[in-house]
Amino acid sequence: MPVAFLFLMRRSIRESSMKYWIICLMVFVLTGCGGGDDTSITVEQEVYANVVALGDASGDEAMFQAAFVSGAVPENRQDYGKYAYEVDGTAEINGDEATVPVKIIGGIFSTQGGDSSSKKKTDEKSETKMTWKLQREGEEWKLKEAPLPG
Repeated sequence: MPVAFLFLMRRSIRESSMKYWIICLMVFVLTGCGGGDDTSITVEQEVYANVVALGDASGDEAMFQAAFVSGAVPENRQDYGKYAYEVDGTAEINGDEATVPVKIIGGIFSTQGGDSSSKKKTDEKSETKMTWKLQREGEEWKLKEAPLPG
């Protein structure tokens, strides 16, 4: 008799434990794991990302062309890899066009050659402020005008 009692007791504990975990799982599924914050990217963030990523995009012909609107791709792609780009203020966004103040920083390592022997440091650091223009093409923001210093 005690063996049967222990068996039934163990089964009852296991079933109630299982019910407990199922209820906990349902609570987590129904409530989610975080707040209701919107994690979508803003228009400003999209515009800024295109500016700061241009130095990296210059290392690949296809990526560089994809960063610009049709017909606006500069021929001096290699020159864009000699600089770093930083948003220097607030973008003005009007419909499908944006104007962004950009700080262009020279005097960084050029990595366009691929191996360490071709990486060279320019003599001195320079900072130039320019204004770049972007345009929305479909759902994507792309550079329309991205002048370099000099």
